[in-house]
Amino acid sequence: MSVPGYPSPEVAQLASRRGFGRLEHTFLPRKEVNMQEKYRGLFIAASLTGIAGLTTGGILLWVYTSWWVGVYPLLLSALSIGALLNSPNFRKKLGSQRLHLFERGLLVDRGAGQLFAVRWDQAVHYQETVQEVIIYKGTKTPYNTTHTSTLVAPNGTRVQISSRFADFGTWLPLISEAIARAQAQKVWEAVREGQKVSHGPFSVNATGISTEREGVLPWSAVATIDVGGGFVAVRQHGQPRAWALAKVETVPNLLVLLTVASNLYG
Repeated sequence: MSVPGYPSPEVAQLASRRGFGRLEHTFLPRKEVNMQEKYRGLFIAASLTGIAGLTTGGILLWVYTSWWVGVYPLLLSALSIGALLNSPNFRKKLGSQRLHLFERGLLVDRGAGQLFAVRWDQAVHYQETVQEVIIYKGTKTPYNTTHTSTLVAPNGTRVQISSRFADFGTWLPLISEAIARAQAQKVWEAVREGQKVSHGPFSVNATGISTEREGVLPWSAVATIDVGGGFVAVRQHGQPRAWALAKVETVPNLLVLLTVASNLYG
């Protein structure tokens, strides 16, 4: 869920210069524990104490019982150290980062005066979502989902925003939909005028959708374009296997492609 708040003066000035309009959403870094700043030191001390206890226990088990018994707490302590070092509660700079979504653009405040800004009508957006699963006796159980979005500005500068920002299930569709609203009509008009528009491995024009490997598939032969399991699949009428597959993270502005294509096949 986005939070109300006021951006820093630097953010407000840059947004004004870029003509971003009103601020609609602000997202903060995801924290394992929400706490007041005055209690941050206690959190760090308690975390380090817990990790030290795990490490000591692992060493004692390794020495006095068996290495394979001691390796589990040692592994857990190593993972805990990594999580703590990447926690906004531990690293104050991470905790100060902000993701601002404006009416006409996105602005990422990475702290220490590092700002990234891009308008929706100029942004190139790549997205990658990874779902981790536990496999036990042939059953797959999802237990963690992470996401990374890469935004590229017209001058080539880029920024990565990940599920370290809270509630990516909200800000990801907001970004995708804002870019689609700003760009889909322009792409649609270009296609209708006979131009070919590229979206990574896929290209579309008034005739059909194409890839370098598969060639051209006329729109009349396209059954669906599905997204699932980390892949974009173009399916042909009467064929059980996908005509073409591409990883989601290789397709820029995916929702723009899907929006335009939906008006051309079926």
